[in-house]
Order: sequence, then C-alpha cells, then structure tokens
Amino acid sequence: MGELSKIPNIGKQTERDLIEMGYTTAQSLKGKTGEQLYAEECALRGFTLDRCQLYLLRAVAYFVNTPNPDPQKLKWWFWMDEFVQPSPCGAVCIECGFYPSQCAGCAKIKGKVHWLAYTGQDICAVYDCCVNGKKLQNCGGCECLPCEKFTKDPTISDEQNAANLQKMVTRLKGQKV
Repeated sequence: MGELSKIPNIGKQTERDLIEMGYTTAQSLKGKTGEQLYAEECALRGFTLDRCQLYLLRAVAYFVNTPNPDPQKLKWWFWMDEFVQPSPCGAVCIECGFYPSQCAGCAKIKGKVHWLAYTGQDICAVYDCCVNGKKLQNCGGCECLPCEKFTKDPTISDEQNAANLQKMVTRLKGQKV
C-alpha cells in the first residue's frame, strides 16, 4: 500500500480505485470534494456505488483539504447526509465546533441543542416549528424565512450571529424541500 493508505478511511480497495482514477498522492486529491470523487468513482465502475462510499470520500476530502482536521470528524459515518445537509435552521452539523463531541446533530437530538440552557426553552423553536409543526426537513420552503424563531446564539457576538443567519438563510433558499 502506498501514500494514499496513510489517509484515514482509505483501505486497499479505495486506494486502488483512487489510483485508477488518477489520484496517486494526498496532494493530488486537494481541492476535490467527496461528491466529485464519488461521481468519478461511479463513472469508473459504470454503476452507482453504495452511498457509504460517498460518506467515506467526504471524510477523505475533509482530511486532505483541511489544514488541521479535527480527529473526531475523520470517521466516515460523521459525513452521512444528515450531518452534511442543512438542519432545519440551515446550520450544517459537520461545520459546527460542537459536533460530534458535544452535539450529535439535530436529527439525533431532536432540537435539544446546547444553547437551550441560555434560553430556558425545552426545544429549539425553529426545529419545533419546522419538523414537529410543519413536518418539513428544513425551513427552505417556508414563506416566513427567516422568522422570529431564529434567535441569536448568546455565546457569540452580534456580528457573528448576523453572518451565521445570512449563511443559513442563503443555504436554505438553495434547498429543495
């Protein structure tokens, strides 16, 4: 096994596949996304591979494209769709510093987020309205986006809150519900 096998999650078969796709070093993978690598591998094989391979390739892309990857986030199962796609509010679990060590993600914790300790609520109001009330996957199709249920995170500055809200709303507006 060669250099690629030193990348977390790459075993003999994945290393062979990557080499066959033209990737021989970690450097050659830089700039690629898991989705791009997955599409290339599916094209190489001539059929759609199991989505677990996509999750593994997302973890590989994270590792090679991140200067100081979080060792916790190198496990392929943390790159499943539910942690990469926007949560009801538009946040993305895998981008959060609390995930996975302090938070398992909205789908698993069902809106019982860490910052509820600051608000006195039992459940995130956005999650409750979107998932429990409107039975939606996220707020992307809601005509009220963003509404008053989007509250400030008391642990960060007003500027960070504004930037995060803009990022989440932009992400949600690009989603198909």
